[in-house]
Amino acid sequence: MKNITVKASAEDTPLTDLDENLGQASVPAVKQYLQLATEQQLDTDAICQRIGLDQALLLDNSQHITGLLFQQLIAELISHSADDLFGLHTAKHVQPGSYSVLGYISMNCENLGQAITKIQPFEKLVGDMGTSTFADLGDKVKISWHCQFTELNVKRHMIDNCLGSWLTFARYLVNQASNPSEILLSRKTPALSQQNEYQAVFKCPISYGQSENAIIFDKALLSLPLNKGDQQLLSTLESHAQALISDLTTEADIATQLQNSIAKSLKTGSFHQQDIAEQFGISTKTLQRRLTASGVTFQALLDETRLQLAKAHLAKSKLNLNEISIELGFTEPRSFYRWFNKLTQKTPGDYRKSLQS
Repeated sequence: MKNITVKASAEDTPLTDLDENLGQASVPAVKQYLQLATEQQLDTDAICQRIGLDQALLLDNSQHITGLLFQQLIAELISHSADDLFGLHTAKHVQPGSYSVLGYISMNCENLGQAITKIQPFEKLVGDMGTSTFADLGDKVKISWHCQFTELNVKRHMIDNCLGSWLTFARYLVNQASNPSEILLSRKTPALSQQNEYQAVFKCPISYGQSENAIIFDKALLSLPLNKGDQQLLSTLESHAQALISDLTTEADIATQLQNSIAKSLKTGSFHQQDIAEQFGISTKTLQRRLTASGVTFQALLDETRLQLAKAHLAKSKLNLNEISIELGFTEPRSFYRWFNKLTQKTPGDYRKSLQS
């Protein structure tokens, strides 16, 4: 889509000051959650259909889905599961492919320390639902993960998945049960039964109610050799990963351009796929082909744009719910209410009240 260009102006960027961009999630990362759901005998076909996730997309591990759709999927899974530690328990299903090319890069590093240095440059291949930061604590090292998902319950499960998967995969790489010094979790202290389950996964002291979510471990563990390291293959994989990162950046730019056009067109009613294609001077078929190549659907972009705007209006504007529905291009308020409830499991009114409280 290199021939698509949009000149930016103050009116062209209505999303920049709204809720966080939820980014994208790789298909392997999505499958980790679906694998546990299948194990728990949840009806994953019905759940995917309900949120509009095309399961044909899940056959290609190189594809991504929007962060908004991933957040909806996790919300649906945990609402149907009796497992209040669903995210934590997905960690047992982590494997090299769960981290896309980053997983195979890690496998071919010389030691654990080298593998850890590859996380920041290439974590976007897994998804950009959050970011990792590292801190040197003298004889210890801290790796923190900052999740940008907006639904608090989903966010907790995502954090548990991330930290639990990191540790499970690290043990796989070094082929020994090396344990961290401490785990920091922002969630409140859970019941004793859940504390025991966290302990079973992390096998170290766990501090709850912290300001961040992190793993702290002895710096000596960085020198642990990996079992399958191949430096020549590592170089090839890193070159491939750089190309994939470049492609992802291009896709994100395309999505941003389309979302800006959708946002500007909502109130006029000219926001459907054919309308947006005409704005860019291409056919609907061409736009569809480019969206498919980017691993995203027009409906997902429309939903994400509307949801970000809806939350911003509910949080910051004095518009009533009927006026907000008009701003978002809905023909009647009840259509807006049903749509918002489907995506967030809350009515617009309840969402606004939760912010005020």
